[in-house]
Amino acid sequence: MNLVGWLVAGPFMYLAITVFVGAAAWKIFKIARLPRHLRWDLYPIAHEGKAGSMYQEVDYWKKPRHFSLVHEILEMAEEIILLKRTFLYNRKIWRFSFPMHFAFYLVCGWIGLLILGVLYETITGIKISPASSLAVPILLNYLTLFCGGAGLLIGLFGTVGLLLTRLTDEDLADFSAPVTFLNLAFIGLLFGVGLLYWLMVDPAFVLARDYVGALLLLHPMTEYHPLMVLEIFLFGLFLIYLPFSRMLHFAAKYFFYHSIMWDDELVARGSALEKEISQHLADRIDWEGPHIVPGSSWAEQATTNPTRPAAGGEKA
Repeated sequence: MNLVGWLVAGPFMYLAITVFVGAAAWKIFKIARLPRHLRWDLYPIAHEGKAGSMYQEVDYWKKPRHFSLVHEILEMAEEIILLKRTFLYNRKIWRFSFPMHFAFYLVCGWIGLLILGVLYETITGIKISPASSLAVPILLNYLTLFCGGAGLLIGLFGTVGLLLTRLTDEDLADFSAPVTFLNLAFIGLLFGVGLLYWLMVDPAFVLARDYVGALLLLHPMTEYHPLMVLEIFLFGLFLIYLPFSRMLHFAAKYFFYHSIMWDDELVARGSALEKEISQHLADRIDWEGPHIVPGSSWAEQATTNPTRPAAGGEKA
């Protein structure tokens, strides 16, 4: 087990982190380089603040633009943290999706606190413990315990609830791809094994902090509990899989908001935006539809109104 533990907790985890960082960065770079999306300009637009939208004003292009970073951050926080639109439009999904997503934030906070604890112990030589006479190690101990324990508990609750809801609700089952069930089952296993490890092996997350320190300081541990090795292995697989899965939507959401929903930049003559749009008008259409001629450019499609033969040889 020592050799297996060393391979999983050391080389495999370094490989997983490298693949995650590299693949996620490459995917995000590719998304950022995609052609400009058809803008929605749906108002109220967050960065317009209380004004809601410039389109509500007469001769809006002649007036100064409004931009409120505070309103934009608040709007994004409601969606990212509270899943606002899911709450408004799909409540039966939200009641489990919200705890599952919030658990990810708690676990990220837990990992951050473990790293902070390692740095504190390395610099001061003082161990993180509830029995300490100092406020900082006591605070770090209880914050780590709260974020880790709560994250695992509500994460398992939300994931299992979401999986059962999709399996038993006929409306949702028809729109749930097999990969959705696979993702939920995998995440549930990750939370479940982590919960067992916490309750049975490391109730104060002391071993977890030591392991994070071993990773950061390149100083491998000598003993690994089987449940710890299993959880590290599952987490490594999750990191490798994440950039290639639908779960990368956490990064794509930024572009969805800023490049589609809230992009209300004016198209001024001679501007970089006008030049970019003009270039895309020459792009060829490679998909089909009753109103589309594949292979035509967007400019041709918009200006010539091409038609296609309909079924039975008649003109559409």
